[in-house]
Amino acid sequence: MEIYNTQYVHGPHNIQGPHRTVPTQESSSAAAARYAALQDDIQFSDEAMRLSDLANNKSSSSGIRYDLVNRIKAEIAAGTYDTPDKMDIAVDRMIGQLKPR
Repeated sequence: MEIYNTQYVHGPHNIQGPHRTVPTQESSSAAAARYAALQDDIQFSDEAMRLSDLANNKSSSSGIRYDLVNRIKAEIAAGTYDTPDKMDIAVDRMIGQLKPR
């Protein structure tokens, strides 16, 4: 990934804040026009694009079931993934692993 328009990036500085910009005599409309003219440009490598395409597929040759992964992610985000039944199963499995054989 390459990021352009780094003219406003500064070098290392003290971590003590707050960091403030120096006030200028520029009017707010002139500042708005100047910042509106700035454009960010980002380019992703072919490898990053391939991985993104792979992650959006329903399945892959690696055996990862992306449809299942994406469904579980959505359930976790919605707060519906953890159910009492699933917790009981997880606790039973954990206890089974802790028992001496």
